[in-house]
Amino acid sequence: MTALPQLILDGILTGATYALMAAGLSLILGVVKVVNLSHGAFFTLGAYVAFAISSQGTEYHPVAAVLLAAGIAFAFGVFLGKSFINPIHTNYFSVTVGTLAFSLLFEQGAQFLWGPHPQIIAVGRSFEGPFGTTVRYWGAASLFACAALFAGLRVLLSSRWGLPLQLISEDEEIAESVGIDVEKVRYLTFGAASAVAAVAGALLAPSAAIVPTMGRSPLVLSLIVVIVSGMERLWAGFLLAVGLGLLSNLGAFYLAPEWSYILLLATVCAILAMRPAGLAGVTISRDA
Repeated sequence: MTALPQLILDGILTGATYALMAAGLSLILGVVKVVNLSHGAFFTLGAYVAFAISSQGTEYHPVAAVLLAAGIAFAFGVFLGKSFINPIHTNYFSVTVGTLAFSLLFEQGAQFLWGPHPQIIAVGRSFEGPFGTTVRYWGAASLFACAALFAGLRVLLSSRWGLPLQLISEDEEIAESVGIDVEKVRYLTFGAASAVAAVAGALLAPSAAIVPTMGRSPLVLSLIVVIVSGMERLWAGFLLAVGLGLLSNLGAFYLAPEWSYILLLATVCAILAMRPAGLAGVTISRDA
């Protein structure tokens, strides 16, 4: 049996968690209207929460890791959104620099608490999947959680409960005129998106070496997914993230691990060269 089926399975699991990162970033860009460079720090936070649970001598439990990581990240995200993002959200440069500074500060804090050396989580039990693949229980839970969160987010945005998000995304003045507390929705959205990033980190933790800077690559990939697929096409972003996860796994195995990231960036550059507005871009014809 070749390694290809296992590579495809692992790539799907990795891509699905990156899709969660992209969905959270898309929410922040659409509703809060800022570029959040601290998104990768919340991913790392989720991974360290999962490590902290497993380091207590217990087996890795995806549900416990996800719930705890989401709760902690939501609290931090709401605090950051309310105390820092909201007061200066119209100054895009300050927000970008400030969230980058928070990310670097978190990395230093993580290094102080856990050290610079990689931390590993035991992958736990597994079962045999199709085509001779090995499916870890955390991997199955990861794929299920990603699909459930994406479906829930899609339902929310298409229901009346998601109407405030849509109105704020379209026009904040109109949203305020109909009685929506825009500032509250803004920092709650930031907190929820931060929680989603932490969930992605907690789910992916058993398959990666946990280090303070591990959130940088997922942040870049999330930005790529949002730019290429568009902020409003969640499932397009999901499929693109899964495709990038597959490409990364295959490139790392058949070429070299250091080439996988270069392959991803080269592929995205090629896509944007052919479609500068992204996959969701609409071409507007001009009259001669």
